[in-house]
Amino acid sequence: MTTLQEKIQNAIDWRIKEISILKTAPLHSDFSEEQKQVLKRHSIPAMYSLWEGFIKDSFDIYIDYLNSLKLGIDEIHPKILTHAVDMKHLKTISTDFEKRIDFVYDFWQYLKSDIVLPKELPTESNINHKVINKILDRFNLQILPEEPFKKQSDKFLSFRNRISHGDFSIPIRQSHIDEYSRLVIELMDELFIRIDDGYQKRTYLKGI
Repeated sequence: MTTLQEKIQNAIDWRIKEISILKTAPLHSDFSEEQKQVLKRHSIPAMYSLWEGFIKDSFDIYIDYLNSLKLGIDEIHPKILTHAVDMKHLKTISTDFEKRIDFVYDFWQYLKSDIVLPKELPTESNINHKVINKILDRFNLQILPEEPFKKQSDKFLSFRNRISHGDFSIPIRQSHIDEYSRLVIELMDELFIRIDDGYQKRTYLKGI
């Protein structure tokens, strides 16, 4: 196992342990039914945070690896270069002409040196199936298929948002906890596979 693979696997392993606790705590506690329902309800946002955190951690690991290669503009894949420029420069470009002069100079200097990828990702506040595929595509990685992930992911996010925004009218059953715990583990595995595939096949290089 490579260092990159080991780091991402470690990021998966500790999250699986926490998911197991979230999944089983209501079943093995001496809490009342009302207390168990509270545990079940708040386990949904907790599991989502584990998934969102894994996206950030796994891409941090991959970006660290890419930056260690010290790739130049003639080596790095155009999608990844565009992502880097978008996150580092285009998001903050001013409409003031004098400030744009500084922007053009800084941008030119950036392109002349080794490309350093920022850690920022375009998560758009909520990571649904569409958003994770946008991120994967920016890094020239294989996207997730619609089946079986789109419907499940969007439903999971909807549950999480409603609970996080104070809608406690949703009855959370143990079947929901089981479904979403499996989904998060499957999604982490699928993301790992795609990052490792890009690493092995060097899809970060221009022309690949």
